[in-house]
Amino acid sequence: MDNHVLAYPYCPLRSRAHRLVRLVPPLRSVAGLLWPAARRADRVHMTADGLEARSLAGEIRIAWTDIAGVRRARTTWGRMTMHIVSRDGRQVEVAETLPGFAELVRIVHQATGLGQVVPLRPQQALRRAA
Repeated sequence: MDNHVLAYPYCPLRSRAHRLVRLVPPLRSVAGLLWPAARRADRVHMTADGLEARSLAGEIRIAWTDIAGVRRARTTWGRMTMHIVSRDGRQVEVAETLPGFAELVRIVHQATGLGQVVPLRPQQALRRAA
């Protein structure tokens, strides 16, 4: 796998937000603490060595060999996310709305052998079952 990038299409608001956190770095940690969506990657760059993810909260690089776990979860609004966790506790969170999400899941599973790809039931079905 050579330099493969998954990212959301250009958005002027996202671009301005990234420019603002570059100019005022303390906003990164505040955004990450107060707004869960700020921790979700809006760009994921995969190479033969690992992956690098960018979010409003910052950039994280994790080598394939440093990945300790992969798990799926849901956001407050019911969207699926994938959390890629490193051995030292750093993590990359990616929402299913990222273009190429299914491909990312496949590549992470193939590169690490972790994170069995299991579809979660829709949230409405979960409410009915309860």
